[in-house]
Amino acid sequence: FLYFNKGLISGLHTCDRVKPAHGKIMNKPFFTILAVAAGILCMLAMPADAYSQMRCKASNPSLGVKTATTRTKYIRTKSAKDLTQMHGGQGSTVGGLGGGEIGFKVENQYEVTTQGNAACVKLKRVEVTFYAKPEIHIASNFNRGTCEYGAVMGHEKGHIRILRKFVREYSPKVKKEVVKMSRQIDPAIGPIPRSKVAAAQKKMQEQFMQKLEAYNGKIMPVLAKRQKAFDNPTEYKRVASKCRKWDKKLANN
Repeated sequence: FLYFNKGLISGLHTCDRVKPAHGKIMNKPFFTILAVAAGILCMLAMPADAYSQMRCKASNPSLGVKTATTRTKYIRTKSAKDLTQMHGGQGSTVGGLGGGEIGFKVENQYEVTTQGNAACVKLKRVEVTFYAKPEIHIASNFNRGTCEYGAVMGHEKGHIRILRKFVREYSPKVKKEVVKMSRQIDPAIGPIPRSKVAAAQKKMQEQFMQKLEAYNGKIMPVLAKRQKAFDNPTEYKRVASKCRKWDKKLANN
């Protein structure tokens, strides 16, 4: 009974009157990171004679970092055959999957000061949410209340405990990393033509996302290793020994 996780890291940039730009990086296998960045464009008009005095300097952006873990979602719409195919279709039949989506949601706020055709773009605030959405799949072969259903559920809940513990453990670490990342990017770009505002915002977005993706690449293998360690021969034997009708129930695909 292996664990389930979706794998995705995406960057989304939006801006007032500017068409959003999208990007995705797939993590494979097991887990997924989702990062969504929204840019808020705030236009501040300057006096007509201010262009020659325009200065595009800014302090580090303000930060907001939080953690959010949803209640576990239970799904019983797929058979053991379906779950096995979801997991690659090789090896033993899969009776349950536990894990879920884990990732980062990022929202960026920008301030754009304009004068004529010139503009300064400043990154004013970065809000990061480190989140998890636990899910447990139980094969529809096992009716609620049966021995097999309870055995599979007990094992998959073990994967959810690992996921939740990982989020709690890494929440303070994520906060420290986000603070460090925010100090490593240029918080202001310009003066530039107003037509380049969207490109400047995208550049700031990408600078931050690249650092977040690199950090993601460091911490997700830790979670994968812990989940894999839980799926060991001793644990499988313990679960299998609880019930006697596995073959009969699994044959009903």
